[in-house]
Order: sequence, then C-alpha cells, then structure tokens
Amino acid sequence: MAKTGIFYHESCWREAYKPLIMGLEGGFKGLEKENILSSPNIFLFKSKPAKEEWIAYVHTQNWINYVKDKTGYWRCSLYSIGGIVEATEKVLVGEIDNAFVFAGVGGHHAHRDHAWGGCFFNLEAIAIEYARKHLNTKKFALVDVDTHHADGTTDIFKDDEDVLYICFCGWWSGKKTSGKSKICFTHTNNDEEFLWKIKEKVLPIIGEFKPEIVYLLYGLDTHKASYGTQKITEKCYPKIAKMVKQHADKICGGKLVVMFYGNAPGWVCEYVAPRIVDSLAQLGKYEL
Repeated sequence: MAKTGIFYHESCWREAYKPLIMGLEGGFKGLEKENILSSPNIFLFKSKPAKEEWIAYVHTQNWINYVKDKTGYWRCSLYSIGGIVEATEKVLVGEIDNAFVFAGVGGHHAHRDHAWGGCFFNLEAIAIEYARKHLNTKKFALVDVDTHHADGTTDIFKDDEDVLYICFCGWWSGKKTSGKSKICFTHTNNDEEFLWKIKEKVLPIIGEFKPEIVYLLYGLDTHKASYGTQKITEKCYPKIAKMVKQHADKICGGKLVVMFYGNAPGWVCEYVAPRIVDSLAQLGKYEL
C-alpha cells in the first residue's frame, strides 16, 4: 500500500467559487461516508495558507492586489495554493507517496496578470515554481481532464520544455500547441475512448518525457451531469487515476499529486473522490 496524503481546509468548500461548492462538499463527505480516512496509510492534512511571496513567483503584484481586494476569493485561493504546495513538498521529499488536494478555486485559466472561469491564481504553476526554487526539481508533467483549454497554464509555460502539459480540450485538435511539451487531444465521446487515449497516447508521452513528479488535474465538467462536454460517467475518473498512478510508479517513484476541483454535482464527487483515493493508496476497497 502507498502512503497517501489528503489536503483539505473548510474554506476550500465554504468559501469556494460558487459552482464548485456542492461538489467539494460531496467529495469530502464521500471520504467520510466510505470510511476512507480511517485507513492507516491515509494521512489527513489541514491545508495551510500560502505565503504571498510564493504567488509572486508566477503572478504580477498588480494582479495579486486585484484578487486580494476585489474578488472575494483571496482566502480560499491562499488555502488552495497552500494545499497544493505542501502536497508537492511532502511528495517530493518522500514523507508521503502521493497526494489528493481539495482546491476551492480553479487554476488553469489564470495567466500571470489576469484570469477567468473561476480561476484567480495558477495553482499548479505556483507549486511548480516553488518546487524549482526550494526542492531542486526540474521536470514536471501535468494531465488535465477538464473540458476546457488551459490557456493560462500553457501561456505561463509556453517556452518551458521542462513542463509537459497534456489535456483533452480539443482546442488544437490533437496537434502540439507549443514546442514539444504542450499537447491538446480532442474531446472524448465516452469512457472507453478516454481510457484508450490515456493508455495509448498519454502514458507513453509521459514515459518518454521522464518527469520527476506528475500532476493529475480533476476538473469533472466532462461528466454527463456537469456543464462541459457531458460525455463521461463517474466510473471513468477513478480508472484514470489508477492508470496514471501505476505509470507514475514506474517512471518517477510514484510521485503523483491529484488536484480535485469538484466541478460536478455532489453525488458525482461523493462517488469519485473515495475511489480515486482508494487507487492512490492501493486500499483495494473497490473493483474498478
């Protein structure tokens, strides 16, 4: 079994971007309901607020001030960033094997000086720059299952060939977006197609890239009951986690951080969250 950290703060639910609140609540209650948190290899961490200097690794001071003063999501952003940074650090130093992080705001639509779509700061970019500055880590892979194009993340890392970013937004219709390391596959029409693309397309690319840590970003708006492409069932998401986790075991010692945004109905997240954590921790509670 693997040591899995869960990072959570109630502000990432109660003060979350409004379309995410029900899903985030459902996800955490799913862990409690399924008795996942009592497993001896599951470690629950209360996310700490990020330091503003970490945010400044990526974002301009004008944008930081705007989010702080004008949006109402400053506190939730701090705890969301703090969770992903702490998870990254604990995984990279070997305190835990992998992590599952509740984030109350999005990240991938956040550019250095502006953002949209429920995003304010780019959580994954801040975590990456923190790891570079403090943890001597150079190569990162991100797999984003959200239905939308990560315009912020690809813009921030457009000239950075040490950050591999893969998504399924259909923006570039399967063509490489920038350099060799930013790749958008087409939207998928069902669970089977999604899982096939992960196995046959995504995992080989990650293996060739040889990252030191992998991030798996769970925007669930591809779910049939959510507001995106509405093609995927709840059964697909834990299977993706299991496949990516097994591949991370082979290529980077299992160093994997899952970011969970909860942008699907509460009942979907209540089903998905415990099964993803089960796959990360290798509990064997469910048949996928």
